[in-house]
Amino acid sequence: MSILEKLNRKKTGLTAYAQHENEYVYPKYERPLKSRINFKGNEVITRSFNDCLGLQSDERIIQAEVEYGSGYPGGSRLLTGNTAYHNKLEHGISQLIDKDVLLLNFGYQGIVSAVDSLVDRHDTIIYDQQVHTNLIDGVRLHQGPKFSYRHNDIYQLGKLLSKVQPSSEVLVLMDGVFSMRGDKANGTDILKLKETYDFTLLVDDTHGFVRFYEHGSVEELMPEIDIYISTFAKALATTGGFVAARKEFIDYFKYNLRSQTFSRTLPLLTVASVLFKLKLLAQEGDERRNKLWKNTRLLQEGLKAMGYDIGNTCSPIIPVYLTCSEKSAAAFLRELRYTHGVFCSPVVYPVVPKETMILRLTVTALHITQTLNAFAKLQQTFVLNSVRECSENQ
Repeated sequence: MSILEKLNRKKTGLTAYAQHENEYVYPKYERPLKSRINFKGNEVITRSFNDCLGLQSDERIIQAEVEYGSGYPGGSRLLTGNTAYHNKLEHGISQLIDKDVLLLNFGYQGIVSAVDSLVDRHDTIIYDQQVHTNLIDGVRLHQGPKFSYRHNDIYQLGKLLSKVQPSSEVLVLMDGVFSMRGDKANGTDILKLKETYDFTLLVDDTHGFVRFYEHGSVEELMPEIDIYISTFAKALATTGGFVAARKEFIDYFKYNLRSQTFSRTLPLLTVASVLFKLKLLAQEGDERRNKLWKNTRLLQEGLKAMGYDIGNTCSPIIPVYLTCSEKSAAAFLRELRYTHGVFCSPVVYPVVPKETMILRLTVTALHITQTLNAFAKLQQTFVLNSVRECSENQ
């Protein structure tokens, strides 16, 4: 049997949803791609775009991006891809979070590469079971010991740390805000374990950076975090990212991150876009965040009052946990999108158990009433039971 024949027989995972292409997977959006989009001829409000502060919809930012081409500079940053703009952006982020900073050409691959570069086969990785896939894929590359602990279970993390061989260095991985559940890591208790055990703590705060003010979701814990990583894909609504740490770590990353050394630098258009957005946030950040968190509370409280289960989220990521057949899920989503004009993404098996579904809502600093009205009306039409325990694995 050839590899292709094997793959054609293996209709598992998300491949099983190929029949729903352009609907639930690979949905096709039409311009303009802003807070309201055109989807299959209908104008819908989107609850799935990563633009929580409404920056990418701002005409000032769109105009600023037009000034830069997408192809410059060329080559890897190590050799031909460095500019004063790249250095300026690193300095600006460093001023925000009080750590040295290195830009990442890619968010996802950069985080994978950072994990891979930090450990060898003699070292141990321990990670929360709900960390994002970019950390998981970094772990998968690791040839040494690796262990996971139950989500936010500090006791089990302590037990695993106590069993590490004395000769092994330890890297602990956590998300600042968990991308599927929307809850925060118990960073305070994790850092307390450093009083007993020696380990390096890496935090992926992609869903917290500039949403939770300058220091992200870790807030006053930032000085104690060894390595802080974020992408620009969420609050800043673009590509790329950065890693922040003490100077010695950053000096090491500059010459040992394979995703940096052997790939094209972050395009100047993206660098300029992030610079402009950070400048705008310095002027309007409090106003935009206040509106974001006001909308977040309205949506969370409104959904809970209707009887929907949103778990323990404490962020603009709001999962609506439901148990239903695939047929009911498809009907629910059709009504939500085509009748009520609200577009959100379903999370289905194998990410969550069979016969369950998560509607993952991303709150923005823009609109909220239409979404609440839609869920209120759909509750009267569909009988969908809430389910609290889902074993998400992003």
